[in-house]
Amino acid sequence: MPFSESPNEKVKMKTRSHLYCVALLLSVTPSVLLAQDGDYHSYISDSFSASLGAMRSSNSFNFESDALGDPGDDIDFDDSLNVSDHSTFFNGQIKWKFGKEKKWALAAQYFSNNAKGDAILTEPIEWDGYTFEEGTFVGAGVKLAVTRLFVGRNFIKTEQTEFGIGAGLHNLDISAYIEGEAVLDGEPQGVKRYPVGDNQPLPNIGGWYNYSPAKRWLIHARLDWISANIGDYDGSLWNASIGVAYQPWRHVGFDLYWQYFGVDLKVDKDDWKGGADMSYSGPVLGMTFSW
Repeated sequence: MPFSESPNEKVKMKTRSHLYCVALLLSVTPSVLLAQDGDYHSYISDSFSASLGAMRSSNSFNFESDALGDPGDDIDFDDSLNVSDHSTFFNGQIKWKFGKEKKWALAAQYFSNNAKGDAILTEPIEWDGYTFEEGTFVGAGVKLAVTRLFVGRNFIKTEQTEFGIGAGLHNLDISAYIEGEAVLDGEPQGVKRYPVGDNQPLPNIGGWYNYSPAKRWLIHARLDWISANIGDYDGSLWNASIGVAYQPWRHVGFDLYWQYFGVDLKVDKDDWKGGADMSYSGPVLGMTFSW
């Protein structure tokens, strides 16, 4: 009579098969979970990234200009001349990581703002050697364009974190004007525009920190700073940001961060003896790209 398995043996074989499947699943699951945990925001690992955004800024403008170089009072272009202290403007950044393990980075940033206003003066003001009397109707404007170039190295770089420091340049294109009928030595000069300004690159040092808590999320911060006497300029500059980025797609995402830019300069040039104390701060909402 041929040999046949008993019902109990069949049950035991099925049980053993189920146990083998469970054991195999348990052995594979941890490695899958670890692979998922190892996936972080692609900004950390990608070579190129860009951010194109709009900044809603709260501004402060204080300028001084005296043709003779004598110290004078700063003019608050918002309070005295009604130049808008709020504005919305483009703020763009790009970054390229290169070298072994992508530890080196070259970055650039650009933003500009052109604010204008007009007012009837409630008190006399002195500007570039001229006097604008109380009751005079004047127009005024302030323009700033900032181009930032920066190169640095990551000293801490993992799949999840970056920390680096470096040095760079901020090219500042600053100008301001007051337009109206001024008085010089008691003589009216007619309605004219009286501009001052200059274009000057300033070196700076800085650092950055990026942390990705999950695959689609990135927390980022950056700081640039200088305080020095360079040629015809004496003063300080701050450029800082902190924010969070979310990337729902592989190459495209969104970024929300707080940007602060401040510059306080004294200028001693033939065509501008005075200074500028300017600040811009506010949120930036943008789209991000990385590849």
